[in-house]
Amino acid sequence: MPSVDLSYSVGPEVTKTINNERERESLTRQDASAVLVQNVFSGLDTTYAVEQQKALISSAGNTVKENANELALAASTYYIEVLRTHELLQIAKDNVAVHKKYLSQIDEKVKAGVGRSSDYKQTLARYENALSIQFLAEQNYDNAVSSFERILPGNLGAADLEKPSVGNIPANDLESLVKVAMENHPKITVSHSDIEVATAALKRSDAPFYPKVDIKAEAYWNKNVHGVSTGEPSLSPYEEDSGYNALVVLSYNIFNGFADKANKEASRHRLLNKNSTLADARRYIRAYTEIAWQTLESTKQQLVHLDNTIKSSGETVADYEKEHELGRRSIIDLLNIELEYNSAKNRKVTAEYDRLIAYYQILAYTGKILEEMNITVE
Repeated sequence: MPSVDLSYSVGPEVTKTINNERERESLTRQDASAVLVQNVFSGLDTTYAVEQQKALISSAGNTVKENANELALAASTYYIEVLRTHELLQIAKDNVAVHKKYLSQIDEKVKAGVGRSSDYKQTLARYENALSIQFLAEQNYDNAVSSFERILPGNLGAADLEKPSVGNIPANDLESLVKVAMENHPKITVSHSDIEVATAALKRSDAPFYPKVDIKAEAYWNKNVHGVSTGEPSLSPYEEDSGYNALVVLSYNIFNGFADKANKEASRHRLLNKNSTLADARRYIRAYTEIAWQTLESTKQQLVHLDNTIKSSGETVADYEKEHELGRRSIIDLLNIELEYNSAKNRKVTAEYDRLIAYYQILAYTGKILEEMNITVE
């Protein structure tokens, strides 16, 4: 688009020039003009400037999507951590209750003279350790709630949340999943937009090496300029002058202290940097997509064996209790199997929630998490 400028100036002017034969003149000078300039050629600077701005808008929009994608993953992770730490806390409390029960039983036997003091001391040590684990679990739960509140402010706890489940993933094998991630992850689209911005900037840096051509149309009106008026129109025909012109103006800078060359070199390095950022983003996304996929598959297998372990350990606990009543098992034997049973339950909870986090990581890395959550970014 052309540029149009209007100008008007007024003020006193004192002159002594050859136009008024070196006679001192003090007049009120007035200037007015209207100038239209239409650029015809500027080394394609305007063309690439428009291209650069479009790429900047695209980059900004994709950055919003990237931030939303990361926020959704963070919210999912903290949400899951609240549920995970709450389940681990419940297991820790149950473990304390079991130790307290057995500690009471062995205390009665010691006082009755049929139990060993060493068994009581060992059970007491295990009870104290179970209490310390419970306090640590409470701390972890409180920390998880606080972290979640940073994302979603409010007095929310595990009782307010529903445990999610693993749904469908965008592909059935790792390579297909990585391909989807490379095509859809917002970080990749942001990097592509940034490369477009840098490419347009590099092309723009060539513009100063070309001449500039403008069409310039001007209309002007002057009064009492350069002291050529006596202030009396009847005595001087030169009190006012006006006119207009239309020109083709060609300008060509042939030396600028190597600034243009330096700017072009800087633009080239910025483009190299953006390409490097894209390559790094691809490596990052590939690596973490693979990790998430491997975690998803590994925990699936772990849970099968952990379920069997918990089932067998639970049955063993029941058998040990019966054998203890018959005098064939000691309290320490019961504590040992309870420890094994408790450890299996902890591992199952950890594996279950690791699997959930891996699922949401896959959705985030493939750019599908917002769609899964029915979130629209505008």
